[in-house]
Amino acid sequence: MRKIPSSLNLQPGEEINLWQDISASPDRISRYRKLSRLLAQRNRPREAIVLLRLALKKMTPEQFREAREIGKRIARLHEDAGDISLAVRAYHRMIREYPDVGVLYERLEKIYRKLDREEEMIKILKGVDRDNPQRERLLKRLVRLETRLGRFKSARHELRILLKDFGQDYSRLKDMGRLYEKTGNLKQAIANYKKALKFKPENPDLALLIAVSKRKAGMRKKARKVFKEILDYKPGWYGSLINLAEMDIEDGDFTAAEKHFKTIDVNFPGNSRVMINRAEILLAEGKPEEALSICLEFAPTTPFYYTDELSMGHRVLGAAYAALGNEDEAFYHNLMAERIKGSSDFFAATIEAADEQIAAGDLDLAEKIADGLLSRFSMNSLAYIKKAEIARIRGQIDEAITFAQKAAREDNPKYLKDKIKGLELLSELYGDKGIADKAATYLQQARDLAAG
Repeated sequence: MRKIPSSLNLQPGEEINLWQDISASPDRISRYRKLSRLLAQRNRPREAIVLLRLALKKMTPEQFREAREIGKRIARLHEDAGDISLAVRAYHRMIREYPDVGVLYERLEKIYRKLDREEEMIKILKGVDRDNPQRERLLKRLVRLETRLGRFKSARHELRILLKDFGQDYSRLKDMGRLYEKTGNLKQAIANYKKALKFKPENPDLALLIAVSKRKAGMRKKARKVFKEILDYKPGWYGSLINLAEMDIEDGDFTAAEKHFKTIDVNFPGNSRVMINRAEILLAEGKPEEALSICLEFAPTTPFYYTDELSMGHRVLGAAYAALGNEDEAFYHNLMAERIKGSSDFFAATIEAADEQIAAGDLDLAEKIADGLLSRFSMNSLAYIKKAEIARIRGQIDEAITFAQKAAREDNPKYLKDKIKGLELLSELYGDKGIADKAATYLQQARDLAAG
């Protein structure tokens, strides 16, 4: 039997038996892979990699397809082992050797997203050769990535290349319309939506985008016409009814608006946007107490990703509080209405607002913003980090530690950065208290997590 490498800790039984098989036929790649799979199943990814590297040394140039699959597996095992920097290097190497394998880009992009290094992924995608058979697919990934990062102008540029080189279709033209809409070019947004509509006539979602863009552009009569046309082939369509009702409110026709709301109530009773609009009507009718009561109940039920509706809820609450003489509450809600409106990220907009108030020295308002976030998401680590920072500035170190500990208990891998920040903050806070051993422990935990 061949000598077992020191990096392998093979156990008697199946593992040793498989190593004996390898020793008997060292050119049989399948045997290395079999033992590697077993070690991976037993949560020993680093040892599994050792087997695969031994297999690669035995392979001939004619076995390049199998070598490619082994290379992909090694990169994934580095991820499983938590060796993220090694995984990144492995995927970079694989992309250089096999630039036409789409899954390599997908895996690398996921890693870069977790590391908040997506700009590096953009460079890789932009560098794809024109003759790469995966170019169309990778251009789509590039457009999605740049859109998610808010690089709308660059996303439009790449999307134009897609349209030019690979042809027009429904989704590309719709995406182009959305990109123009996001930057306020409503004329071009409408033009692209109309082109997309030719691929799917009477598509209510797309027709709604056209109508909403016309409404935003001040083309009120044309917008109303499209909203009503949608109802001809899609009776009871929520998007048309809610927009028509809101335009009625803008025109002061509350009776017409309520008629639309009652139609919505049949299928969507207690809809938050409907109820916020009803509160706005009550305000206009001089009934701020009733408006406040309704809005306090229903505005918090708006999903966080409907940022314009969230903004509307804050705006109506601000107006109701102002009418009742509560200027502090009115100021808070008006501030949040302004900061959230048009934002693509409710959490980021909220934390930025809190940071601004901390920088301005208004700790009470900053804490109120953080508490508002916690009222929606009771375990939000970002909000607890802000509360910890505020308590620290106030000199309330023990209270700050309590908040930082809650942030450090974050267990969702998606929010790893927040967990690391919580641990770093704990290290600093224990340093403030002169407890060096605890400060060092938390700092090391943060560094270990950051290193992957």
